[in-house]
Amino acid sequence: MRAHTSPEPTSASHLGRRTLVRAGATAAWTVPVIAMAAPAQATSCSGGTTTLTAVTVTGSKVQTGKPKLTVTVQVQVCNTGGSQTCDLYATASGIGASTRLNAFSVGSWPAAEVGGGGSTTLMVSAPADEQLGSGSCATYLVSYLLHDASGEHTVTITFATGNGAVASVNVTTTR
Repeated sequence: MRAHTSPEPTSASHLGRRTLVRAGATAAWTVPVIAMAAPAQATSCSGGTTTLTAVTVTGSKVQTGKPKLTVTVQVQVCNTGGSQTCDLYATASGIGASTRLNAFSVGSWPAAEVGGGGSTTLMVSAPADEQLGSGSCATYLVSYLLHDASGEHTVTITFATGNGAVASVNVTTTR
């Protein structure tokens, strides 16, 4: 009985399975890489319109700490559009080169933190079960940690959705 063998490739452009296994024997036995992705939002941005408004709740701002300053403020966000928000998120952005942030949180949403010298912008996303329905409002306790001890900072808190709505408030701190 004759053993079956595959012919070796005759050109560099054709690589047989056996040649690949022989040439890269270690590659044949490596652990495959499995790609992981963050879970997608449960909502769909397939249509509808949302319109957001945002206002700070009067007298709710609190500043604590030295040299890093923690600022908390209540922000009321309303969806006055005809559809539920989709992929609602918030950003905190420092105005000016010296305004850097080390942490940012909105209510019970997963917080954002960065070490070292901080960042000029941090973003957090609302869980799928915390999207705003049409005609509804929510008041969030917004908190951020300023990196440096300068005398005055302005941070813009922006709420936005995947279906196009945007609303912002500015928070100024003075030491």
